[in-house]
Amino acid sequence: MTQEESNIDVNKAVENPVLVAAMERVAREGSDEAKDELLKQLLQANYLAAMFAENLKISSNEENQKTIEQGSTFGVLSAENDGKNYLVLFTDWQALGAYTDQQVSGWILPGQQAWSFALQGDTYDGVVINPAHNALPLERPTLEYLLHLASQ
Repeated sequence: MTQEESNIDVNKAVENPVLVAAMERVAREGSDEAKDELLKQLLQANYLAAMFAENLKISSNEENQKTIEQGSTFGVLSAENDGKNYLVLFTDWQALGAYTDQQVSGWILPGQQAWSFALQGDTYDGVVINPAHNALPLERPTLEYLLHLASQ
């Protein structure tokens, strides 16, 4: 993925209807073809992580672009299951809203950045996409594979 392909338009809502459809298809039929399409969509999607932003230091420039300043701290929503901690990612705002009613901000992450973030250190055992409906858990080895594919 080139830098140009990873640019995110923050003025456009994060939506991934093709990814959601691919997730549902794998859950429904589980065919190799469905899994291949899911893999393709996982690599192309942008995700939302739920961020608790109470300790952010934010500055704005003339174009009203906001920058998180060094020294800021924030929390990221995660979920625990069977003693494992997962970074929670969402395909869109509707999926995020179905999971939590807490006051959160959305942190938009391209797949490659999401996988890298989840693999840093040993905080997360993986990620789970859309945990409130048709959850898709991805363990660390899968994230490593996705990161490898995304960097080619």
